[in-house]
Amino acid sequence: MRVLLVEDHLADAVLLSEWLELAGIVWEVVHVVTFADAALRWQDGSFAALLLDLDIPDGFGLNLVERGLELAGDVPVVVLSGRADEAVAAGAVELGVRAYVVKGPTSVQSLLAALERQAIP
Repeated sequence: MRVLLVEDHLADAVLLSEWLELAGIVWEVVHVVTFADAALRWQDGSFAALLLDLDIPDGFGLNLVERGLELAGDVPVVVLSGRADEAVAAGAVELGVRAYVVKGPTSVQSLLAALERQAIP
């Protein structure tokens, strides 16, 4: 599966890739730092999911979620956040994201569960 990861902290992007590898998950993770870069890359190829951090240089919070959902269209969007904020998580899900996943060692399992609910290949 090919996914687009929008994450401004390189360490978090590397950790996600390492956790996927440790879990035996073979995904092509295309990493960008800004939403502007994500919009450009989205045009370049087909992605099975958009993984979106909520605090990047050119976007923040639920406004960024709305932009991500618009960009992705019918493709699942999963928020990856360092904050366990129930109100923001509920707002993001209400807007239409597949899941709100808190970054950490168990985030890969949460991410997989969220994407497998709709049988993403």
